[in-house]
Amino acid sequence: MTNLPEDFLKLIPTLPDVNVQAFLDAHQQPAPVSIRLHPVKWKKWASDKRPEDLLPVSSPVPWAQHGFYLRERPSFMFDPLFYAGAYYVQEASSMFVDFVMKKWTVQRRSTPALLLDLCAAPGGKSTILLDHLQPDDLLVSNETIPQRLQILQENLIRWGYPQIVLTQAEAHYFQSLPMGFDLILVDAPCSGSGMFRKDRQMCRLWTSGSVWACSKKQQHLVTDIWPALKPGGWLIYSTCSFSVEEDEQVVDTLITQAQAEALHLQIPDGWGIVQTVTPQHRAPVYRFYPDRLEGEGFFLAVLRKPDHQTIQSRSAFLKKQQIFEFEELKTHWPEAYLPKDAHVGLIRHREQAYLFPAAHTHTLHELARRVPLRQAGLCVGKFNKEWIPDHALSLQIGLRENLPALELDREQALRYLQKHSPDANQLTPGWYLVTYHRFPLGWIKSIGHRINNYYPAAWKMNRTIPENFFP
Repeated sequence: MTNLPEDFLKLIPTLPDVNVQAFLDAHQQPAPVSIRLHPVKWKKWASDKRPEDLLPVSSPVPWAQHGFYLRERPSFMFDPLFYAGAYYVQEASSMFVDFVMKKWTVQRRSTPALLLDLCAAPGGKSTILLDHLQPDDLLVSNETIPQRLQILQENLIRWGYPQIVLTQAEAHYFQSLPMGFDLILVDAPCSGSGMFRKDRQMCRLWTSGSVWACSKKQQHLVTDIWPALKPGGWLIYSTCSFSVEEDEQVVDTLITQAQAEALHLQIPDGWGIVQTVTPQHRAPVYRFYPDRLEGEGFFLAVLRKPDHQTIQSRSAFLKKQQIFEFEELKTHWPEAYLPKDAHVGLIRHREQAYLFPAAHTHTLHELARRVPLRQAGLCVGKFNKEWIPDHALSLQIGLRENLPALELDREQALRYLQKHSPDANQLTPGWYLVTYHRFPLGWIKSIGHRINNYYPAAWKMNRTIPENFFP
């Protein structure tokens, strides 16, 4: 395998339970393409359709309820369903978090629950966590790199849940929170060897030195965030690396330093997931090899905080100018767009109103004083004599189904995403939801003599549609 790094080829025989030749042969094959459907949106907007009616699905991903492999890789950037948040393009192995979340849901202790995705961008695993939340729960989705934070924000807006807070903080900031998290996901930055088949660029960037550097950072991440986990809480640790230094050794470090309890997951043998143990503490961990299953390289372990341990909160507050300021709104609920929900309230940040879980207003106050916040809840718009709806409102899972709407075909929908106004002069004045196969895409406003396109300029689809793209 001349296209794999030489040092990595030497590493392969040392991997737990690896079949070297089958592993190498798998890297000669194309990577499978997979997506995860939005469970709420498909039930709401496409209950009369099957996934294969709209997408080239072939078979389900065994460990993800709404995951599907595709027969071919379509042009996602030219699919309006992608922009509607109808699905998330996600590597199949990483969807295993969905299986773990089902296990956590069965044993969860508290309602409302507070969860943290520490290294969240681009957002695929955050969307999995959101799919398993109850209305009173809250997910803190964190990313430190500004460009990646923007991608994360867009993906979470498309997913349409109001139970979100976006933060931009190093792990130690969360140690100052007095309430602690019920579940923490650390999908740690890694050397990326598990993605060699899918992303050949990773082959050129990978070095044995990067493995050691990542391992050191990963150990800091898990030990820094462990104090913020509640007693009995779960920490899910994952990477897309094959290296033991980034996987089993990090788990052993956390067990040694924090007395973490590794959890065994009952997994069907037919899935092809390798269940192995760490070298020092013999803790159960889970490896994904591309020759054993349809997916890329992945590693996961679940660690539980013993009941006798406490939340190790430390005092730390932001400077006044850094604090995220908001206020609760008791009036002007956008009833024309959203039915009143006892679990969800309104908060205002600057001029905009956001949906936010009512049970976590106190949590938001604590977060705002201690952690750099970038967004809380899902924006619905602003009230100025009437509601001026925000784009995020069109993608919200609770949106009313009987709103005035303009259904577009694929060509019309793509032109709308390019910020062209639809030809709809027959519409009476007012706001309209733009839809594609009933899935909402955004807003337009008819003002009598013309139609204004309210799709966000920052999200505009700048790609040129290829000639002869439409039959």
